[in-house]
Formats: sequence, structure tokens, C-alpha cells
Amino acid sequence: MDQDFSTSAYLLIQKGPLVGKRVELWKDCTTIGRSRECDIFLEDITVHRKQARILRLPEGFVLRDDHGSGDSFVNDQPTQEQLLSNGDELKFGHTQMVFYDSEGTRPFKLASSRGRESLIGKEPDSQPVSAAYLYPSGGQSSMRQLEVVSNMTIGRSRECDIFLEDLAVSRHHASIHEVAGGMYELIDQRSATGTYINGRRIKQQVLRDGDIVQIGSIRFTFRQVNPS
Repeated sequence: MDQDFSTSAYLLIQKGPLVGKRVELWKDCTTIGRSRECDIFLEDITVHRKQARILRLPEGFVLRDDHGSGDSFVNDQPTQEQLLSNGDELKFGHTQMVFYDSEGTRPFKLASSRGRESLIGKEPDSQPVSAAYLYPSGGQSSMRQLEVVSNMTIGRSRECDIFLEDLAVSRHHASIHEVAGGMYELIDQRSATGTYINGRRIKQQVLRDGDIVQIGSIRFTFRQVNPS
């Protein structure tokens, strides 16, 4: 009987009809193909009915090509059988996905922000500016509020002003810029999983007080207090 490994590893689909979907590898054998009997069903005529499978073995997760046509790819290289490493890119037909091992599903650390520290050494604006914050929501009460300033970057890279340790977040996922009237605009930086405001995927949108921002699995409520 398959054991429950729901916190062990997963695939994040980055290109194809299922883009943005996360697939947990909780079985000893996860099948991939165009057949609806497969665990991961890819509605793509360039994919074989039974394309490949991912096996959980003592040494780790192994991708095994079942068709033998050399059209299962790991990091752009055709493979018959390969032990997967964290961050490996898999491709079947027009569908691309990334493999994340158990390290990827560990509880992420608190989001951190350098806030106004990022403005050190810059000339102060003579005009009063509004105060804006991102407050954790969706049951993430242990996370602290993050101050928002102009020209902030958000992502999984520690170089970002708002650092989110979540592998569903791209290294440079999004940015926030101040626009006319003291408002702030959220811009998606061509991220793999998208940037959302109030449940809708956006490319570029001005934030309004009370908006719910979602990046990866992390949600925030945007709050802005205009100067008196």
C-alpha cells in the first residue's frame, strides 16, 4: 500500500495547460501521461498515454521514462531514468514542471522586510507620504507586518526587500512602486506561479486599502493610511 508522503516532495507546473498547479508526490509511484488513468493527466497530444513515472526509492525520487522514445526531459536533456534533485526542470511535450524535494515543503520562515532601511543614503522626499503595510492574513498570524515603501522587490532571493522563503515564490517575483497621488502599484515580474490581488492574477495593478495580495502560498492584506 502506498504511504502518505504529502509533505515529502512535489511538482510545480510552470508551463502548459496546468500552469501554476502544485502536484504532491505522496505515492510510491506517480504516473504521468495523456491517459486519464495517470496520476498526472496531461491533455497534450505530444505526450504519450503512459509517458513516465516518478518512483519513490530509498535513494530518493527517480524519474523513469516508460515509452522509451527519449522525449522525457530533465534539465533539457532526454533521459530514460534519473535520480531527481531539488530544482530539476522536467519537460513532457509542452508541459514543463519543477521538482522540489522535502526541503521545499518545510514550513517557511517568517517573511522579512528591510522597509525604510532600503532608503538609507537616499535624499528624503520633501512631500509627506502615506504609510502603507502588508499584514499577514489567512491564518498566518505568526508573521509580522511589513512596511511598504517605493521601489521594493519581493521574492525568494535574499537580495529582495521582502524575502519570502517559499519555493512557490520566484527569486524575483514582484515589485512595488509608488505612483502619482501617493498610491502603490504591484507589478508581477513574469513569475512562474503568478501574483494575485483579491483572487485575480495580475500583471500590474494599483493597490487599494484592504486588497488581499497573494504571492505563492502567502497572503497579505494591504493597508494604507494617507497623511493628514
